Amino acid sequence: MLKKIENIPSWLVEATEGNLGTLWQVVKAYRANRRQGTVGVKTRSMVRSTGKKPYGQKKTGQARRGSFVSPLHVGGGVAHGPKARDYRQPLPEKMAHQALKLALAKRMQAGLVYEGSLAVETGKTKDAALVLKSVGVEVGKVIVCLSEPSEKTIRAYRNIRGVVLVSPSQLTALDVMESRNLVLAADALKAIEARVSK
Repeated sequence: MLKKIENIPSWLVEATEGNLGTLWQVVKAYRANRRQGTVGVKTRSMVRSTGKKPYGQKKTGQARRGSFVSPLHVGGGVAHGPKARDYRQPLPEKMAHQALKLALAKRMQAGLVYEGSLAVETGKTKDAALVLKSVGVEVGKVIVCLSEPSEKTIRAYRNIRGVVLVSPSQLTALDVMESRNLVLAADALKAIEARVSK
C-alpha cells in the first residue's frame, strides 16, 4: 500500500535550506551531457566543387560570381552553421548528491513523493496500474524507484505509459525534477540515503 511522505526525513531536513543555484547547475549539466553534439554542416572550404568561375565577370547583367561554393550559391557551403562539438560539463559527485537531496526535499514539501510496497507478484500491468491509481498517480511522467525488484514486478510496471523505472543507484536530481510524481519502494529511500551520505 502506498502512502504520501508527509514528514521529511532527518537526513533531508538540512537540504531544504540548500542553494537552489546548485540544483540548477546540476540539472543543466545533466541535460548538456545528454546531447550528442553530432550536428554539423560544411563550410565553403569543405564543399567539393570545381574552381571554375560560374560565368563571366561582365556583360551578363548578374551580380559578380567567383565561386560555386559561395554561401550565396545553391549547393555551396554554409556560413556560420553549427559545428559538431562536445557539450559535456563536469559534474562532481558531491554536487550531484547535494542536488538530489534538495530535489527530493522540495518534492516532499510539495506532497509529490509516495512510499510503500510496489511488488506485483502476478506480473500483470493491470495490477501495477491499480497500485499507482490507489494514490491518484495516473497522469504525466512518474518515476518508480525499485530496489532489487523481481522480474515480474519490472514486467508489470514497464508497460505503463509515462512510468519510468529506476533503481536507487540511478536516481538523479534531473529525474526528480522532470517527473510529476515520485514513487519509492519501501527500502528505496534507505538505499538513496546510504548513497548520498558517503
